[in-house]
Amino acid sequence: MILNLNDPASILAWWQVLPQRHGSQLLVLARLRPQFAAGIQAALQRIRADASLNALFERGLTEAALAPLRPAGHWQTAADEDQPERAPELML
Repeated sequence: MILNLNDPASILAWWQVLPQRHGSQLLVLARLRPQFAAGIQAALQRIRADASLNALFERGLTEAALAPLRPAGHWQTAADEDQPERAPELML
């Protein structure tokens, strides 16, 4: 996939591939690369305007925020959704 950060449709297609990672990356890219901020903001407006996409975006941001709390190699499954998040065990 080729990502064009000036094209909101390209950004949206890229985000949908891995929303739990790409949502937070979009927010960072908009700040770090102002030359692409207009395209990113337009894509984010499209996401926010669609209730299902917005829910996916918000969930992705939540998962990204919780990622440091998961042990390495952990993949979330449907069973994990019923379990509270917990910090990984420390190895001494």
